Amino acid sequence: MNSVVKGTIRFVLGAAILAAGFGMMKGLISIKEELPISDKPSPPRAVRSSFVQLAAISPKTPVEGRVEALYRMEILTEVTGNLMMGAKEFREGMAFEEGEVVLALDDTESRLALVAQRSQFLQLLSGQLADLQMDFEGRGEAWKKYVMSIRPDAVLPDLPEPTSDRERLFLSNRGIVSSYHSIRSAEERLSKFQVRAPFKGIVVQANVRPGALVRAGQMAGMLVGEGDYEIKTAVHARYLASIQRRDSVRFFDENGSVVAEGAVHRIAGNVDPSTQSASVFCRVVPVAGQKNALRDGRFLTGEIVSEPIENAFEIPLTWMHKGNHVYEVSNGQLVEKSVEVLFQSRSHAIGRGLDSGVRVLSESLTNAFDGMAVSTESNESQD
Repeated sequence: MNSVVKGTIRFVLGAAILAAGFGMMKGLISIKEELPISDKPSPPRAVRSSFVQLAAISPKTPVEGRVEALYRMEILTEVTGNLMMGAKEFREGMAFEEGEVVLALDDTESRLALVAQRSQFLQLLSGQLADLQMDFEGRGEAWKKYVMSIRPDAVLPDLPEPTSDRERLFLSNRGIVSSYHSIRSAEERLSKFQVRAPFKGIVVQANVRPGALVRAGQMAGMLVGEGDYEIKTAVHARYLASIQRRDSVRFFDENGSVVAEGAVHRIAGNVDPSTQSASVFCRVVPVAGQKNALRDGRFLTGEIVSEPIENAFEIPLTWMHKGNHVYEVSNGQLVEKSVEVLFQSRSHAIGRGLDSGVRVLSESLTNAFDGMAVSTESNESQD
């Protein structure tokens, strides 16, 4: 078979295939044209919805911070001496009542020197008693009683007040006034050998042990108060508008139990430019049964409960879109509504712009649009 015949056969076969394909396509098109076009709309999409109720709602700002004892004192000595063993040992964890001796230094030498000073003062005043009785009529008895009240081993009584300039000059010239104040100064210095607790607290740092030499100005330890605490928190600038002094606060432990309650005490006047947060200081006390839960340095999470917003609603952020829009469910359709957001936490928004009792879409629905046909269950309860 020559090449001409072969080419003719290939052409005929190709034309036959094309004709068959064209015929099949025409048949499919005719079938499609014969199919009836349905005028039925897409079935409504089943969605979750909830009812919105208006009420007075208090914004809750999440906060966190470390507990700091409201009262703390560095135990510094103003005199030098050896630490003595007191009624309670000076060690970390020891508790002291207000006014109780926390630390005592050996004051034997200073105390004996003071006894000698009082004895010398008694001798000086006794030697001037006759002149006082003779030169100042009516004052002899008062000065005699004062001399009789002086005890070398006791605190010096207050010096009688002179009744005239002449008497005042006499006391000054005879060295009575200067000797009196020298003794009172020594008595004040003697009191510094003991450090008393100015508040009820616990020793959290003890740097010295009994028998050790403690020098003037040396930090012997640290005392922190019990019962009253402060927590410094950092609040983002977007929450500051809703926070006021005396707003209530509460803090929780790791299990979510409330361990402390109190109020906002003060708010910093500046915002940190790097974090856009301001310091908010909360004064707190432990709740009943949680006395030991608050410790200096413990980290806690909590919330600031601000003044309530009247006639407002609160919904999860997942119900919203475009920042401040929600979908109402009305007559089987979604109706897009814009609302006024007055407060927004990490999970919820408080706002106005919806009527009480209105039904809203309560899920994040992909491709939702205004006018979309939806269906909801009829037995839904109001939130």
